[in-house]
Amino acid sequence: MRKLDDYIQNPTHKLIAEAYRKAKTPEEKEAAARYQHELESAMSPEELEKYQKEFVEDHYRMLDAIQEDIDEWVVEAIKKKMGDTPKFINWSQIAATYFGKSQSWLMQRINGNTVNGKEAHFKPAEAKQLEAALHDLGHKLLAIAL
Repeated sequence: MRKLDDYIQNPTHKLIAEAYRKAKTPEEKEAAARYQHELESAMSPEELEKYQKEFVEDHYRMLDAIQEDIDEWVVEAIKKKMGDTPKFINWSQIAATYFGKSQSWLMQRINGNTVNGKEAHFKPAEAKQLEAALHDLGHKLLAIAL
């Protein structure tokens, strides 16, 4: 798991993030906020504009990293839940029926394969769609078993 600090590139932002991270009590958090205000107040308008732009960019990098971690977790959770069940399932039919995609598309996401230089993951809506598909199949199998 990555540390979010790895995605902060602006040095002032690093100082401020460190101050907030060390703050445990309400008083320390208030002191961190004052420290941030002091640093930002000392900047010229041009420096402040540059800092704010880089601050936003740093946060987008952190959000992308968090989303990557979530995507990896979803793939691992799906794999763990499935156990040895995949050998009993026609993934080609599931991919075509529920996603309108190929079996390889579905398996790339289930296995987290690298596609075009990036690890393939389910988007949140696709993960819910897979869950719904498996529930649907489960209900169909239960209806047959009764």
